[in-house]
Amino acid sequence: MRILVVSDRAVVRAGYRRLFEGKPELEVSGDAGDLLQIASSVESQRPDIAVIDSETNSLDAAEVIRFLGVETPNSASLVLVGEFDEQAQRLLRAGARGLLLNRSSPAEIVSAVRLVAAGYSLLFPCRGRRLLDLDPVDREDEDPGHEGLGRLTRREVDVLRLIARGCSNAEIADVLYVSESTVKSHVQRMLDKLDLRNRVHAVIYAYEIGMVQTPRLSTGVLA
Repeated sequence: MRILVVSDRAVVRAGYRRLFEGKPELEVSGDAGDLLQIASSVESQRPDIAVIDSETNSLDAAEVIRFLGVETPNSASLVLVGEFDEQAQRLLRAGARGLLLNRSSPAEIVSAVRLVAAGYSLLFPCRGRRLLDLDPVDREDEDPGHEGLGRLTRREVDVLRLIARGCSNAEIADVLYVSESTVKSHVQRMLDKLDLRNRVHAVIYAYEIGMVQTPRLSTGVLA
């Protein structure tokens, strides 16, 4: 997997370069601090994945993602962010396949690179049943607050919220005490009823209607 590291901070590029170099199946094909360097690296190296530092002064991560999507449509973008805030929606809309906190552990970042490069979408995941202590999925006082949610069953609403938290099907099954095959059925019915193409669009939808409060998100790696 050829990796392009993108940041306008030389020390950040050097740090991620050291992190990835020497790892099995990973190769740092280049690093870039501006769009000209990105264009040069893309033309000469054709990276499989770009690891993008979102906390930059002279680079707009969303602009970088869109540029890469045009120049290297078969590559993927993993964005390392400081917080999961309103910027996350911009990055997802721009085409980011993965979002991960930049304070994640080295092992988590390397795992995220491998997952995203392999074709998986990755967002901030939950911590299994610990999520129940933060935002119970069965609370009775919840106001659906959006016409589209009225087409969903209570369990499908729960599944949508957990997907927005970054939970995998296995984690959702653990939280809701159901089988993973049942979760897959709930997910597909929820996507069909809301006319959403995939899980990424479900996350965008959930944040747009205010279903999830961003300060409560937790960190980790989603398989």
